[in-house]
Amino acid sequence: MKNHLGWIMPLAGIAAVWHFGPLVLNAVAVSALGVIPKGLLVLVLFAGCIFLGIYLLIKVISNGYRTFRAHRRSGGHLNKAERAQADLQRTHEDAWSAARALTAGLRRGQSPPAQEVWGVVPEPGESVHLFINADYARFYGLNGTYVHTSGFFWGRPSFVLAGAGLTALANRSRRRAAQAASLQQWREKQRTQMFLTNRKIIAQVNGQWLSFPYSQISACYPEPENCSLVLEFYSCEPLLIGGPEAPLAIAYLVWALYGEHGLAAHPALQSLRS
Repeated sequence: MKNHLGWIMPLAGIAAVWHFGPLVLNAVAVSALGVIPKGLLVLVLFAGCIFLGIYLLIKVISNGYRTFRAHRRSGGHLNKAERAQADLQRTHEDAWSAARALTAGLRRGQSPPAQEVWGVVPEPGESVHLFINADYARFYGLNGTYVHTSGFFWGRPSFVLAGAGLTALANRSRRRAAQAASLQQWREKQRTQMFLTNRKIIAQVNGQWLSFPYSQISACYPEPENCSLVLEFYSCEPLLIGGPEAPLAIAYLVWALYGEHGLAAHPALQSLRS
């Protein structure tokens, strides 16, 4: 019953306005008011009743629909957005459970089995152990140069001033765009497929496969609770791996880079160990 008060109370308010509104208007109409014209006061009260009724009707509809949706959700009937959110939550929970199981297995010395893949060609002696769908991004800035233009204008003074002003505005806009592009930030953001092998990360980016050898990784910053992993390299831009399946990559890569001791002692992996 408590869940229905959100629309029952406004509905009761509408009934009260419908019942008592005419009585109040009639009482004002027959009263002996001298300071304020009775017609004006009746009009104000009538408009107030109308607006109050509309407001209460909106509350009845919005709260009633919210209660209806809650009832439908409790019965497993979800709309498109709710289904997408539920699927994402299930994916996150399944990946988290799999990451914890992978962490426990690696700590016991159980290396994940090699997977047979087609399309991607491993190097001799290389084996693919994990396949995930992940968010991909790289951290870098662009060249901040721009083309400065100038123009020669002749004719009336107003025409010359207008042309010079427009040219200056265009140059300033290009300069600001170049300055913004030169700032270092996460770029190339996209959803991608990743293979994790015993030697490197293979990711499909903009229609081609890129390789990130473990031997070139200079720093590793795992955040399993935030579903993100940042890797720095000796000779290329940092790489971000994110998304619900990122904890799987975190468990495997910490093991690949630090060994079993890393899984047991790395402070960022406490949530995967517990």
